[in-house]
Amino acid sequence: MTTKTQDIVTTLLDTYKKKSPLSCIETAGFSTEAAFYEVQDEFIQRKIEGTHEDIKGYKISLTNKGLQEIFHTDSPIYGTLTDNTVVNGVIHKKELFSPLLETELMFMVTEDISPFADVSEIIEKTLIAPGLEIPDSRIKDWFPKLSIGELIMDNAVTGKVVVGEPIKIDSKSTLEDISVTLYHNDKQVVSGQSNFVLDNPINAVEWLNNKLSTQGSVLRKGMIISSGTFISPIPLELGTYRAVFAHFGEVKLDVEE
Repeated sequence: MTTKTQDIVTTLLDTYKKKSPLSCIETAGFSTEAAFYEVQDEFIQRKIEGTHEDIKGYKISLTNKGLQEIFHTDSPIYGTLTDNTVVNGVIHKKELFSPLLETELMFMVTEDISPFADVSEIIEKTLIAPGLEIPDSRIKDWFPKLSIGELIMDNAVTGKVVVGEPIKIDSKSTLEDISVTLYHNDKQVVSGQSNFVLDNPINAVEWLNNKLSTQGSVLRKGMIISSGTFISPIPLELGTYRAVFAHFGEVKLDVEE
């Protein structure tokens, strides 16, 4: 691990403590995706050591072609969730930097998933819940200006996730045509479809599992996977949000100052 990797991680950790956003992350000298993820991995390791958290799961980003084009890539990326990433439905905006809001399905792992597992095994070993993700970056005015390297190093702009009540589906169920409607203070804001997520959110989870498998990691029992947004991200505002998903029910978020 290079000194520059350690320096970037130290800067990111200091940014969390001071709540003073960066103008950018200097990515010169980092030429591969593996190098970007090395920064993320070291950041997570030092973060959980300092806060005594555990790794809670993963979030998948850039799961539609439009967002991939904005960030000049042809593949999703992932970030790592820790204990304090998962909130119970209330957040304080002042604790965040520049948050957005997305509607997603959350996959909750009930049994360790095999390396390179197929879709049927993934469905068999997960419950699925309605969810909201609040992406947030430590970099000023980050959307949509960040480079792909900055995105990965900044833990794929992981902020918070809210998970609703999970249900079990069988292998014959389809997820490519699930609708969602998002309300803010009981006023409809936007609607979306699950095929916005790599044509089907299960494809995103399969992508993540394959990616982790190449690194010698697995999706373990108890983990949560935020599988990708049904909508283009919108700015997070104060008030009450409610996302209503076909088949999966609804999830609520109160955003306070």
